[in-house]
This record gives sequence, C-alpha cells and structure tokens, in this order.
Amino acid sequence: MNNPGLAAAGTAATSRRTAILRSFVVFGLLTGFAPLLAGCGGGSSQPAGPRLSYRQQVAQAQKEPLPDVRAEKLIRIASGQANAKDISGAEETLRLAAEACRRIDDAAMRAGAFSLLAEAQARTGNRSKARDAAASALAAAEKVEDLETRARTLARVGRAQGVIEDVDAAVRTLKTAEQLAGQLKDPVGRTLVLDTVAMSYQKIGREAESDRLIGEALELAKTIADDRGRCQAIGEVAAQLGAMKKKQAAEPAFDLALQAARKINNLPSRAYALADTAEKLSKAGYHARTHEVLDEADRVAQKIPQPDQKRLALEKVRGLMAKLPRQ
Repeated sequence: MNNPGLAAAGTAATSRRTAILRSFVVFGLLTGFAPLLAGCGGGSSQPAGPRLSYRQQVAQAQKEPLPDVRAEKLIRIASGQANAKDISGAEETLRLAAEACRRIDDAAMRAGAFSLLAEAQARTGNRSKARDAAASALAAAEKVEDLETRARTLARVGRAQGVIEDVDAAVRTLKTAEQLAGQLKDPVGRTLVLDTVAMSYQKIGREAESDRLIGEALELAKTIADDRGRCQAIGEVAAQLGAMKKKQAAEPAFDLALQAARKINNLPSRAYALADTAEKLSKAGYHARTHEVLDEADRVAQKIPQPDQKRLALEKVRGLMAKLPRQ
C-alpha cells in the first residue's frame, strides 16, 4: 500500500492500517498459521542442505533476538514435533515458546502469540497449558489501548478459546469484540472488525452468528462514501467470504469492490485499488479474473502523468502479474 497517490486518504487511515499491521505481524489476521497448526508435514521450513534435527532447529530458534519471532518459530517447530509423535519434545519446545511470549512488550502482539500458543498446546493434548495460554492472551488483549486493535485482537483470542473447546468463553470474548466494533467511528475500521469477528465465529462453529456479522459488514461497507475506502472495505469482506468458502456471496462482493475502484478519480489510487483487489481475488482462487483485473490496473497505471508515480504503480502491478498464479 506504499502509494504516493494515496496521500489524500489522510493520517487517520494510515494510523489505522499501521495499528492493524503491528497487531497481526505475529499471528496473521486469522488464518495465517492454519497450515502450521493443522500439520502439513513437520517442522519449520529449512534452507537447502542437510535437514536439521528438531533439537538443532530449537537451538537455532532460541538465538532469534525478537521474542515475537522466536515464539512463532518455536511454535512452528513444536507443530512438526507433534506431527512426528514426539509429544515430549513438542511440550518442551512449547515451554520455551511460552517464555518468549511473556517477553513480548506490545500487548496486541503478545495476545496474538499466546493465542497461537494456546491452539498449539491444545493440538498436543495439553488442555491445562492451552487454557493458561488463552488466559494470558485475553489478559494481554484487554491491555490494548487502541479500540480497533483491541477488538481485532479479541476476535483472535476468541478463536483460540474456541479451538481449545472453551466455547462459552469464546462467545463472550467475541461478543465483546462486536460491542467494541459498534463504538468505532471509522466505518472502514468497523467493517474490518466485524469481518474478523465473523470469521472467528465460523471457526468455532457458530455459523448463524458468522453469517449475521459478515452480512452486517458487507452492508456497512456499501455505505462508505469514499470510493477508495469502500473498495478496500468491500474487498476485505469479499476476501473473507472466499476464505469462508462462501463463493456465491464472494463473487458479487468482488464485483462491488471493483465498481468502487473504477470510480476513483486519482489514477495512481485507482491502479493500486485494482491491484489490491486482484490480490484478494487470487487468494480466493479466482485466478483468471485476477489477471483480467491486473491487465486493467496496468492500463490505468500507464495513463499516470507523473513519471515516478507511474513507475511505482507499474512495478506493483507487473510484480503481481509475475507472481500470482494464472490457473
């Protein structure tokens, strides 16, 4: 999103995006580490060469100076150990991960790391440790000062509580997140929070609540007056619908996001909006349409009169063209 053409969007939107990125750098929006915990073949990714033993991987991870990164690496390694039926090894690695989690200064990041840890503990069968980690996640989330970040963080904690089968606590936490969303003045931020809470409800098996909130998020996103903000908000809802396997609802939502993008007068902003929506389409599995939208973004970028802004926009769009799958 580093686009010179978006300066007019204002410092409030920039601050909101910064808070979201900071809060979810460790644990992703909601599904970033799903493959890690689901168990797709053992430990952390490794460079070419002889495969390190789990003991060597742990020793290497322990050298990581940033506690948030160290915690994520250790949890990933523990997942591999658990998949390999080395439960005692996984438990020891998760103990080290818990130590790293406690050293994270930022409350939102600490809550996210503990949420990830709780899910990992549950998958190794240690319910007591999982509950402890979830309690630590909730305590950290309640210390987050920024209202939107706190709501999104609580949504993440609620999902972890559901994974460890404390569904009543999960519902309470998600209702709190929903209530906080209602206090947000920024409609884009409120849409994104409702979107995130909806995904968490689905993850814990509360489909009715999930459908209600994702519907509310979409209707709210449609009312956003600013074309760029409306495109972003509807695009996020569409992407979430795709992740929730609700393809019939995702497709018309993507149509609305693209309609909003095409109304943006500022050419660099329009090119970036189209490119951002194309990325979301790709993640949702619409590969052919992704490249149709990127072709459109490329045509818009070529019309930008400012040479530097034109170059940056074309680099963004053509980089995605080269990277994103075509089928």
